[in-house]
Amino acid sequence: MPDIAIIGLSPLGIALGRAVRSSVQGISVAGFDPDSATGRRAVETGALDDAPRSAAAALAGAKLVVLSSPLASASDALRIIGEFAPSGCVITDTCPLKAPLLRWAEERLPDGMHFVGGRPVPRTFSEGAEASFDGTDYAIIPSATASGEAVEAVTGLARAVGASPFFLDAAEHDSFVIATEYLPRIAAGAAVDAVSASPVWRDVRRLQGDAFSQALRTAAELDPEEIAIVLECAPETFRSWLDRLAGATSGLGEGAPAEPEAAQGGGGVDGKSRGGGEAALAKPDAAEAAKRLAELIEARVDRLSDAPPAHAPALERQSFSSLLLGDWLGRRNRRQG
Repeated sequence: MPDIAIIGLSPLGIALGRAVRSSVQGISVAGFDPDSATGRRAVETGALDDAPRSAAAALAGAKLVVLSSPLASASDALRIIGEFAPSGCVITDTCPLKAPLLRWAEERLPDGMHFVGGRPVPRTFSEGAEASFDGTDYAIIPSATASGEAVEAVTGLARAVGASPFFLDAAEHDSFVIATEYLPRIAAGAAVDAVSASPVWRDVRRLQGDAFSQALRTAAELDPEEIAIVLECAPETFRSWLDRLAGATSGLGEGAPAEPEAAQGGGGVDGKSRGGGEAALAKPDAAEAAKRLAELIEARVDRLSDAPPAHAPALERQSFSSLLLGDWLGRRNRRQG
């Protein structure tokens, strides 16, 4: 039976498992992912001791459970954890937003299980690479019913892998994540769309360089289902950060930087919004927003997948000397004629 079970083997969850196994002697880590190949690779690269084919087997006897699934499937994963994890165990996670996780944990987990939200500061983990959290920050967001021992267990996990734990309110945490994780991807997607939807795109793409390619990679990380959850759980915060983005870009065009109010935890600014974004997002329809974003991404992919036009055949060009002297020579020849 494992000491730690990781449910949903995201790159961050796999990296955490590898870091725990390399830092703490004698601890056993099991993991489960719906994609069994992911579990096998995690074992092969040293992130797990075992990757059973069922979540129930991975959870059996675990003292600490780490939920590391995509946000869109976290609610179902918590239901499974509540059904098969041992009574009294501690549940934590690595998901990007905490307000929905706290609500789902309250709804899905039985009495006696303690949920303490957690979030190692993200970094890029390549498969099989050495996982190091040394010197990184580790946000901890306990639920209202979590015991002191449960909070200490998750704090101990953070310290065991070399991270520095710090405590945040869920709304504050989510506001900062929206600003640093989602807003850059939205901005990158908007930049890509602004260029690729222009009537001169087929010519512009010939000059596409590293900056545009990086924007493409960043925009590709935007998940419509996650944005729908953001809109459902933190619409005011999301709107306030979008307003700041709009203010910053409009300030460039006007020649003077915009200075919107500082976005903070909870409502983001003060529960109010500026500009046209208020009408658009006052009562967001999360499902409709996700559908619209998916359509925008699909349209972007279609535009970017079009083959660039073949280069036009070279025109008959004048020589350099004729370009410089043509008019003068022409006038001289006419005079001589």
